[in-house]
Amino acid sequence: MMDIMYFGYEGEDESPKLQAEFIPAIKEKFEDVKLRDAFDDIKGYRQEVHLPDEKKDNYLCWLIGNGWFEMSITMQLMMLDQGQKDEFERIYELTKIQYPEAFKKE
Repeated sequence: MMDIMYFGYEGEDESPKLQAEFIPAIKEKFEDVKLRDAFDDIKGYRQEVHLPDEKKDNYLCWLIGNGWFEMSITMQLMMLDQGQKDEFERIYELTKIQYPEAFKKE
């Protein structure tokens, strides 16, 4: 599977920081991840994420459970597509099981 993570534009203070936080975090969780720097002047800081297809569910759950889902083009498209509503709900419920701490109310 392939995803693109968008961190923001050049000139924004948070953009390079977010990308710098994401890279070691995903490498720690998915040792076989392959990242490709996809920065360009128009779309800003981006990383291509490549993982084996069988890790897709775990990856998507990890994105939600760790707060990275808003930067993922895969997650954004899934949330916008009514045809994928059931798939999103399945991943969301799986995330609650895998990352219960992300859903605890303070």
